[in-house]
Amino acid sequence: MSTLPVAAVVAVALACVLPVADSPPGARVTGLGAAAAWRAVAAPGPPGDGPGGGPPVRGQAGPIVGGLSASSVGVLVVDGGRHQCSAAVVASQSRRLLATAAHCVWLDGAWRLDGAHFIPGWAGGEEPYGHWAVDTAYLPPAWQQANSPIEDVAADTDFAFVSLLPREGRLPEQVLGAQGIRWSVGEQAEVAALGYPALGSYDGQSLRGCIGAAAVEDFAREPGQPAGQVLAMECDMTEGASGGPWLTGPDAADGRGQVIGVVSGGDDTSLVSPLFGDAARTIYDAADSASMTGSGRAGG
Repeated sequence: MSTLPVAAVVAVALACVLPVADSPPGARVTGLGAAAAWRAVAAPGPPGDGPGGGPPVRGQAGPIVGGLSASSVGVLVVDGGRHQCSAAVVASQSRRLLATAAHCVWLDGAWRLDGAHFIPGWAGGEEPYGHWAVDTAYLPPAWQQANSPIEDVAADTDFAFVSLLPREGRLPEQVLGAQGIRWSVGEQAEVAALGYPALGSYDGQSLRGCIGAAAVEDFAREPGQPAGQVLAMECDMTEGASGGPWLTGPDAADGRGQVIGVVSGGDDTSLVSPLFGDAARTIYDAADSASMTGSGRAGG
């Protein structure tokens, strides 16, 4: 892949802006910011090769079952319970943080945290670890200052850290475990991109993953604006996968590793992720510090 123009590779953000209720489905949203309506998904298909079952193949999201991802990765329900994204618990001092995409929690100039909650290990309608209510969310000011993720694609800033409330006196990380987190990556890395794709060949009922090489690419925005940088890889995951972790490390293919980015957007054959670097670490540190003191509130 070469430089990613605004209107090309990021043809759809894989998270949260589809018609709901009785509205007929329309064309896929151009740009970042699309997602799946919560529970408005197809019935699971029969097992077999490809997206319906079987092991993952290059560029195609296969099932990820068991291991740490079975408890630490799940569905993030947002926007008053109307839409779903994906998210992962990441290691922190507060033991309360999720990594997800910014457009899952802030879109079109407004927060989407009304009734937001995390369902780790969601599988076929089962909720083995219950619901965890969202407390606060933190994201880059540059994302909030954009007119809209759909109008001003800014995938390199499309990340957020979300703080969860304790449940039954226990912190999320105590119950669910946590993925590691890493703030630098080389020009190329082997990754497993995980999420809950819910449209097309996917039903949003199970955790899926694409495994392969991800490369750092320039990401062009509006004419005259400096290019950002993203990670890009071959993967066909669809709406609902936004915010899912990009893992690296020797056990990443088994759902355990270090988070170096999150699903931001893509087209039918590829995904992009922001790079976790100094900017991401600044937001993470702010979220973690506020979560430890109990002074958190939605902010960036």
